Amino acid sequence: MVGTPGPANLLMMTVGSRYGTGAAMPFNVGLVLGKMGLNLSMAIGVGFLLTTMPVVLTALKFLSAAVMIFLSVRTLGGAADAPEPTAPPGWRSGLIVHPLNPKAWVMTVLAWTEFGPQLGSAGEQTLIICTSFAVAQLLLHSLWALAGQLLSQALGQSVWLNRGLVALTCSVVLWAVLI
Repeated sequence: MVGTPGPANLLMMTVGSRYGTGAAMPFNVGLVLGKMGLNLSMAIGVGFLLTTMPVVLTALKFLSAAVMIFLSVRTLGGAADAPEPTAPPGWRSGLIVHPLNPKAWVMTVLAWTEFGPQLGSAGEQTLIICTSFAVAQLLLHSLWALAGQLLSQALGQSVWLNRGLVALTCSVVLWAVLI
């Protein structure tokens, strides 16, 4: 699931198309660290607490959507070929994506409930799950950024490409929250 289209991957594609793969790497580091924080919170039982408080869970879903839409729209900046583009989102922007990402929560819950119990002690589960996600994210998110860069090179840096990627990201976020 780490490699399938979702808010984080589409944000990486947008950042890659706008700024290039290399400039997207600090954002990727933030994504990895944010997912690690999400996994560590699952290790100490936060997921269980949220399932027992549906009002908090619903509020988190809508806050999540608002933040991810903000991050996506922020990448628009000016025209794609403007002489002084806005700066790419950094690692701090990446930190909040997965903790606020409904798809990331689903992946994390599945990893901990379906695979975790078979991995040994709580420490072993935490090490294996966190490391597995980190390695997969570093590779697959980077490929999404590269795909965005290649798409931008093939189609030219156009405002419409950036707007299309932002619209796609916002659509996926809204779909994930409203279903």
